[in-house]
Amino acid sequence: MQRIVSLLLFTLLLLTPKYLRAADPPGQIAVFPSMFELNIGSKPVNESIRLKNLKSEPVTIKVEAYNWKLDEQNNLKTLPSDNQSLDQWMLINPLTFTIEPNKEQVVRFSIRPNTVPNPGEHRAIVYFIEQAPASASSATVQVLFKLGVGIYGYADPVKHSAVLNSLTLDRPSRTLKVDIQNNGNVHTRLKGEYAIWKKGAFPGFNAMKNALNASKEQKKPEGLLASGS
Repeated sequence: MQRIVSLLLFTLLLLTPKYLRAADPPGQIAVFPSMFELNIGSKPVNESIRLKNLKSEPVTIKVEAYNWKLDEQNNLKTLPSDNQSLDQWMLINPLTFTIEPNKEQVVRFSIRPNTVPNPGEHRAIVYFIEQAPASASSATVQVLFKLGVGIYGYADPVKHSAVLNSLTLDRPSRTLKVDIQNNGNVHTRLKGEYAIWKKGAFPGFNAMKNALNASKEQKKPEGLLASGS
């Protein structure tokens, strides 16, 4: 019996670290970088992904690339390829390889559109899928990793445009809910700071800015419940 653990390492709507921490790699395989943002057009774009095996035994990996989108629950959903999907324009080498313990493997890819890319964003997800050893027993439970690296290709003209419709606090779940409308042709990211104050205690935007820039050692202003970025 085999069990595959899927770990998607890409940035979608919120900012995430660009690189995985080698000290805490999922599946004991480190991948650098975890995401690409590339400008694409008529000329080939060449990049590479580096994997390191931190296990004590060799690992065999298969590479696959897919078109994808986010569903209504913000979960990744693979899609059939079409003539404008980035995966159709990618050449990847090698597609299968074995990494010895504490060794590295470089996987190179080239994006070569065979048609004029439509303006805006084109996406692909490159999966690195661990293969079960040939000597493994079918009765043995195995945990195999599946790492995904997000590839974003941007074709000119790129339009960044978004509107913050609402920002509310859900008291029962103690979470912030944000309604953002994306009017551009690329994905929207959130970047900013927030502060939550007791009702009637908001001191004004200038005081809020000072509170957000204050060090951890400084005393919080009266009425400030939480802040962050």
